[in-house]
Amino acid sequence: MEASHPKQENRDTPAAAAGGGGGLGALQQLIELEDRGLQAAAFFLAWGFCTVIYGTVLNRSANPEHLIAGFVLFILGVALALLTLGGGGRLAARAERFLRGFF
Repeated sequence: MEASHPKQENRDTPAAAAGGGGGLGALQQLIELEDRGLQAAAFFLAWGFCTVIYGTVLNRSANPEHLIAGFVLFILGVALALLTLGGGGRLAARAERFLRGFF
């Protein structure tokens, strides 16, 4: 019979070096929470999601225009999040400046 070996921790991986429970530490290394692009994306995602949920679930007699506007805001948030997280730095910054000027 083979002897069981004690489990060794791997301290060479970035997630283990960051600490904080593995997955959370790795997420904190990948995403800067103070990034303005991510904050803008989160704002548009939340605003659009809340508008769509309100118009489709809570108040079914809401204006269809409001639902469409909420859906467009949600899609803008998704696009901005993908650009920011996907590495399209200059394009994400331009989109953020455009949206900041638009709203």
